[in-house]
Amino acid sequence: MIVLVIMGLLAGAVVLALPDGRPGLPQEAERFAATLLRARDEAVFRGGQVRVVASDGEYRFERREGRDWRLLDEPPFRTRAFEAGTQVTAAPDAVVVFDPTGLANPTEFTFARGQARRTVVVDLAGNVSLDAPRPF
Repeated sequence: MIVLVIMGLLAGAVVLALPDGRPGLPQEAERFAATLLRARDEAVFRGGQVRVVASDGEYRFERREGRDWRLLDEPPFRTRAFEAGTQVTAAPDAVVVFDPTGLANPTEFTFARGQARRTVVVDLAGNVSLDAPRPF
């Protein structure tokens, strides 16, 4: 009987120690940076502008068609929500436009959740980096 009680206590401790299942802030920022790189590659391969818009707790991808922007809604470009509790701010704007040569408008995204912070920087050359100093 004592063995069963001890096993129950240990099992309870293991369950309480498990992560909550959502990605941590570093993983979320890394995933966002990777999707920015994929958007840059898409602009180069398609020979047209692709933009990433981060607003209202989500980010989406759009392709320039003539004068209009059309939502990219195929994998891996489906609209994706940021994890609950993640605050994302951008400077100077929450929109990155990649042109067909891979160049982009410089933008810095700051991810925050609790005390954790990560920064994703896009420079003029279209390079995407994590926690790099702001070059602009």
